[in-house]
Amino acid sequence: MKRKVALTLALLLAAALAAGCAAGEDKPSAQLPNPVEEVDGPEDFLPLGIAIDAPQNAEDVSYAIISDTVAQVEFTLDGNGYTYRAAKGEGDISGVSGLFNVGTLNVNWEFEGKGVSAVVKTAETGGRLATWEEAGISYSLWTESAVSDDVISSLVLKLVVQQGLADPEDTPAPFAPVDFLEARTAQADLNGDGALETVNLVTTTDEYGWEHNTLNVTTADGTVYELQVGEEAWLLEIQWVTVLQLIDLDPDDGMLEVVLSGDYASSDYITLICRFDGTQILIAGSEDLISGETYSGIYGEFEGAENGIVTISDAVDVLGTWWGTRRYALSTEGAFVFSPVEGELWQRADGAAEDPQTWADEEFGRALRTKAELPVTLDGEGETALPAGTKLLITASDNSSIARFVLEDGRTGTIAFVRDTTDWVTRINGIEESEYFEVLPYAG
Repeated sequence: MKRKVALTLALLLAAALAAGCAAGEDKPSAQLPNPVEEVDGPEDFLPLGIAIDAPQNAEDVSYAIISDTVAQVEFTLDGNGYTYRAAKGEGDISGVSGLFNVGTLNVNWEFEGKGVSAVVKTAETGGRLATWEEAGISYSLWTESAVSDDVISSLVLKLVVQQGLADPEDTPAPFAPVDFLEARTAQADLNGDGALETVNLVTTTDEYGWEHNTLNVTTADGTVYELQVGEEAWLLEIQWVTVLQLIDLDPDDGMLEVVLSGDYASSDYITLICRFDGTQILIAGSEDLISGETYSGIYGEFEGAENGIVTISDAVDVLGTWWGTRRYALSTEGAFVFSPVEGELWQRADGAAEDPQTWADEEFGRALRTKAELPVTLDGEGETALPAGTKLLITASDNSSIARFVLEDGRTGTIAFVRDTTDWVTRINGIEESEYFEVLPYAG
């Protein structure tokens, strides 16, 4: 449903149009007209030959068409309000000078990215205006906030990629992970500002033979930024670095991520996923599934990333210790925090479920044998009790309340448990887990 906005706004826009037309030109123009009509979404821009939308994670998004020619999207991102416009033709469609008391707009700088050249201007009031043209269409992005060069340029690049505005021939191929484990140093544009940064891992050994790691980013002007982790500095005391890579979790945000993963204490692995935003190195957090607290890093070893999803492997202590993998996704709320992909469990990764030797008695530590009736839920059969002497293999778990299993005859089911975090005792139906099994092979 389209509707007219307030008359006063229309009058302001008419005044801006009159000022803009004074410099009339023969070439097609996209000067700001009147009136403004609110529309439901970006699909309403298609008749204009325009395809723009708010960036991912934006809030308070609204859409409008100005005099049937200019598409407008208003949104809030990271606490800053933006007005994003597009129209066929050439000229200033931003309306900034006519609608806002911004003072003089000074050309701040120009930059190129994704095959598009943009001009950034700074208002006396601190706001930023970016304008660019592509394939006969003019674009503008305005914010009253005094955002940094990095913020405005990264957002322009994100919009350019998201809306497919760049020339496909000029758009680079998807970023391939860069492994610099051996070199311990790499160069890349980490924050989308068009300049190369140098990232390096410095490892020193103290008098006791204990290794200490420092992750640094050096900008083009020689400024060095060091990773600060506060009380969790022990995370960088990784004794065996197994992964050191540059990856791109979100091709639309103009940023790359640094992955540092390794063993910090007797087969205990940690994965640090970091970003450089131009002012500091940030570590992604993750939520503890038991306590609910958020901490720096993801426990486990980095296995890879695809389509923004990170795969982690780690030892899982559920009805014995076994090696599993789980996928983590970045928060959709704008926070640099990872959470397990909804509905997915830790999956056993040692191939035991497919190995016929799993059920042999000499295969200690794989198939478990019950020594008392075990309450379970069998798929397709409901709640029941497995008799003493039953063999089963744990195949998956959420590491907090359920474990999936398979029986020797191929039937599958679920065991519900409660973990007491005070004394770290796991109970099934109120009884300690050790009362149900002949042996529970925990590591450590």
